[in-house]
Amino acid sequence: MNAASGTEELAERLRATGRTRIDRAGLWRAFAEAVPSAAGSVDARRMLADAIGELAGAGVLTPSRATDEGRPPLPRSVKLVRAAPEPTPRTGEPWHPELAAADAMRAPSAVVRLVNRWLFTGGTRAEAVPLRERALEITGDEKAFDAGLPVPLTLEILRAERVTLPLHREHLPGGGPVLLVVENADTFASVRTFLRREPGPVGSVAWGAGNGFTSSVLSLREDPPAAIRYFGDLDAAGLRIPARTSALAEQAGLPPVHPATGLYRSLLEHGHPASAGTGGVPAELDWLDPGLRGPVRELFADGQRMAQEAVGRRVLGAGNAWREGLGPA
Repeated sequence: MNAASGTEELAERLRATGRTRIDRAGLWRAFAEAVPSAAGSVDARRMLADAIGELAGAGVLTPSRATDEGRPPLPRSVKLVRAAPEPTPRTGEPWHPELAAADAMRAPSAVVRLVNRWLFTGGTRAEAVPLRERALEITGDEKAFDAGLPVPLTLEILRAERVTLPLHREHLPGGGPVLLVVENADTFASVRTFLRREPGPVGSVAWGAGNGFTSSVLSLREDPPAAIRYFGDLDAAGLRIPARTSALAEQAGLPPVHPATGLYRSLLEHGHPASAGTGGVPAELDWLDPGLRGPVRELFADGQRMAQEAVGRRVLGAGNAWREGLGPA
């Protein structure tokens, strides 16, 4: 990217995310939107690296010190340098006692102001409901609080609760203490068939239902397993889901989510590479065991993905290599 307009467009795309810190996957998405002509180009990585360097030199962003192993290397994330906002004059709007902290804020968000009005018009008498229902009632957007509650809002102030999805989980008689979670329904059914016959260290197997696992993992607090193993597609979402869910699980006092190494190795051996639609290596690659990262990095660098359904009943029935890494340690 040697045109200034392309670099400026990338900066605008990054600012449009509304985030301060943007991971490498986000960088690639913004780059693909800013310079669509670079799709599939062998120079795409160099062009992105040059653009990041230009924006860093202009004080627009700060790259992380940690980089990937590609050539040229790309930062694992960047932090946008935002100008300090202009002071907002006080409007004199009265604040409900439950939102007294907002009075000391320089610029309470529009959502906080909507909640303030809701409290004054009867919100304090509302019964607790799921958070998305309350978001729709107050803001007209059911997803208004999906990214988190703006300061100083709390679930108590909103008279709301976060809904924990149930995890479809089947216990295996004679199995061990490990829970194996499988991303997609068909592969879950096939893996379950073989684990029923010989569960080994796996005491239960669950269907993650794609991104649903990022919420349903919290339902495990009622009956926590000793260890959690995960098998999903080899694509950006397939790694993002377990990596983020692992962090959430540990915050809730549950075991971290680790990869089912043997199943991923079988997928690399028997999988069918297909176009991922976008290029780049997601930061969540580090969630995989070190021995898997090299071939998966190459897969992503080539703009490809692999669906876990390639590890079907024929592969599962041909041997036990896929069971590697299912133990508790």
